[in-house]
Amino acid sequence: MRTPLARLCGALLTLLLAVTVAACGGGGGTRASSSAAEGRLSIGAAAVPASLDPRKSAPYEALWVGLLYDALVTRTEDGSYQPGLAESWTFTPDGLELTLRTGVTFQDGAPFDAAAVKANLDYSTTHSANFSNQLTSLEAVEVVDPTHVRLRMSDSPAPMLGVLAGEAGMMISPAALSREDLSTNPAGTGAYTLDRFVGTELEFTAWDGYWNRAAVTLPGVDVTVLIDETARLRALRSGQMDAAFLTAEQVDEARTAGLQVTSSATADFWGVIVNIGQSEFADPRVRQAMMLGLDRPAIARNLFGDGCVPSAQPFRPDDWAYVPGLDDLPAAQYDPARARQLLAEAGLPNGFAFELQTGAMQSYVRTAEVLQAQWAEIGITVNLRPMENVQFVTARRNGEFEATVSVYQTARPDPSEFVKTFYVPGGLFNPSGYELPGLAELLVQSSSSPDLAVRTPPMHQIMTDVLNDGPPVMPICTRTTSYAYRDNVHGLSVAPLFDSNLSRVSVDPR
Repeated sequence: MRTPLARLCGALLTLLLAVTVAACGGGGGTRASSSAAEGRLSIGAAAVPASLDPRKSAPYEALWVGLLYDALVTRTEDGSYQPGLAESWTFTPDGLELTLRTGVTFQDGAPFDAAAVKANLDYSTTHSANFSNQLTSLEAVEVVDPTHVRLRMSDSPAPMLGVLAGEAGMMISPAALSREDLSTNPAGTGAYTLDRFVGTELEFTAWDGYWNRAAVTLPGVDVTVLIDETARLRALRSGQMDAAFLTAEQVDEARTAGLQVTSSATADFWGVIVNIGQSEFADPRVRQAMMLGLDRPAIARNLFGDGCVPSAQPFRPDDWAYVPGLDDLPAAQYDPARARQLLAEAGLPNGFAFELQTGAMQSYVRTAEVLQAQWAEIGITVNLRPMENVQFVTARRNGEFEATVSVYQTARPDPSEFVKTFYVPGGLFNPSGYELPGLAELLVQSSSSPDLAVRTPPMHQIMTDVLNDGPPVMPICTRTTSYAYRDNVHGLSVAPLFDSNLSRVSVDPR
């Protein structure tokens, strides 16, 4: 069954936010025989995954996690939904009913069936996971028979297909749900097993027991993490790897060096989260002033070239949640004089100071430095704090920051989940409970139907109201992502919405 959505954007993978992990392990089951001579893909990544456990992984790590774990629903490149571990689905008056694929086993030999789905979803709703807020409307999971499971929900199930296409829908063997070692000893139904995860090196090999093995063309994936962006491209140019993630400013250099480049618009954006429980950010006039103090076109042009589209909203123009004309509103303009006036009205004629946390990667620090300079022009002093990824990610998730600049996803798993995460009390990136009157009601309306004609107007009203109020997350520009690769690689493309798409790549033996 396919439920069409508007075309959404691709995935940012050049800026994985992660921690350095020293570990090793295997995924179990029978591995396909392969070697470097048989065309494994060697790829240079930007950071070590925080975890390969879908319940603990960072959003940008879905490229690797999806090699090990299949989801109930598959999201296609145009943003529509197709069968995954669920062959079909039907919307019911109080939720969703799934018809499951038969003949599927987990890599530990356990059968995949309705009982396994119930065990996974029940576990996720009673234990903490990075996607817990995506399942708050799931009231009950009922096994109808081994191939049918019914999800009963308190709210409309419209966003649930997107949720089930992401980490929340990635099925883990029931016997492994309580294990803490899934990052190094996975137990999914995915196309690959994990051979090795040690420091900055990861190795995956195609699994002969995979239910759709005939569709997997790539025998293996070898990942080497090089946080230094210049070193990563240099390693690709020298032939040490087949492909690598690029920053926007490296695209021309890669092409000049004779490398192939593939790019896609991405469903995320550069932005700054301010913690309204700290500093002066609780006053809407301060947030409005900070928005007016951002010269987005200058930031995009000077830092990213054509690789980031300046915008005061988080969604791209080809997303149904994008609001036409929003960037023309007064609240979205670059207006330093009005910004200084608003600060004075807020009782801050001499401005104020705050700490801006940023990742240690070069592109992060450069972006933070430009923000520092622009806000200085309206009287705000920004003290930069570059942080290693483990500190950076942990502080953001725990709400231990005054402000933090990073890249944030918008349409994965669904725009409504973005709203819940950033603008609704209890959201993962809303540490001090930002709340806007009327927003919750609009969100219910936007989630009440799978019909985009129903969903779009209230979502557009949410985005307009948040902008005018002074958003707690301040968009700068929406991204384009690029990979460079050598001419022995075929079929490599940027993964839309961060979903894993490497299995159909092929690599000529070297």
